[in-house]
Amino acid sequence: MSKATRRFIVNKILEMLITLVVVTLISFLLVRLSPIDPAEAYARRSSAAFSFTDEQMEALREDMGLNDPLPVQYVTWVWDALHLDFGESFVSGQPVFEKVTTAIGITVTIVLISAVIQAVFILLFGCLCYLTRKRMIGRALIFLCIAGVSIPSFFFASSYLDIFAVKLGLTSVVGNTGLMRYLPAAVCIAIGCIALFSPMLANNIQKEMEQDSAFYARCRGLSEGKILLRYALPSAVVTLLPSFCQMLGLCMAGSAIVERVFSLPGLGYLIIDSVLYRDSPVIHTTILFLAFSLVMFNILSDILRRILQRDASAREGARL
Repeated sequence: MSKATRRFIVNKILEMLITLVVVTLISFLLVRLSPIDPAEAYARRSSAAFSFTDEQMEALREDMGLNDPLPVQYVTWVWDALHLDFGESFVSGQPVFEKVTTAIGITVTIVLISAVIQAVFILLFGCLCYLTRKRMIGRALIFLCIAGVSIPSFFFASSYLDIFAVKLGLTSVVGNTGLMRYLPAAVCIAIGCIALFSPMLANNIQKEMEQDSAFYARCRGLSEGKILLRYALPSAVVTLLPSFCQMLGLCMAGSAIVERVFSLPGLGYLIIDSVLYRDSPVIHTTILFLAFSLVMFNILSDILRRILQRDASAREGARL
């Protein structure tokens, strides 16, 4: 392993640790700055909400560890988190780690299905945008892409339920099983990404078709279609991979409202519920896992970008 590679790995690990510390600190501060503390929220949900005395509320805060200074609470939580002990939910009493891992599995399933849909349709629409770039249909596709980026995913989710479930009765609002449980949410998340990356892929293809390699291929008698599929498209796709990886991380974070619309208890759904109920152990843990997933996707993007830059430098050196 070269010195530059070791430095790169150390820098990325430090970036990840700093990001996780900052994010979790902010989550602790925001929860504590809330006008309703977790103990009060728990008391209001309790069947004996109106019989809690001041002494009982103080004892409840003591049991929840809310009377300790904020730095002590944070250090205690970090120490327990390093041992995979994230406490118990104030709402359900269930171990937080079990709740979060179950929710992550649902969110990852949605994002992976969405990633496959994105990859397929980005290739199709990107090539179509390039081939029709000088025609009216090409301009119409660009307009649709702009609209797809501008419209939020939760609007597509609400429209899907209103049209296909309520008006047409082709699907159920809740209770779907198998692939249909995740597919509608994955499609709604994928639309914006497809609309964003398709014109970018078309522009990359156009640049590759103007390279010397494409010119030499034409001199050898290859058709435009073969040049597109053999030379231009692979290179155009590779250059988009780092940005695509970053977008998958954003899909993890952006799936919250879509999960809520489709009643899928994923990570975003769990974050919204925990905030509504002031379930601070779940809030801190879900934010930690979400930040970790975003950081990992960004690191993967940086690794891919570094590999591509090294390959490009190697090709340039061989050409010289």
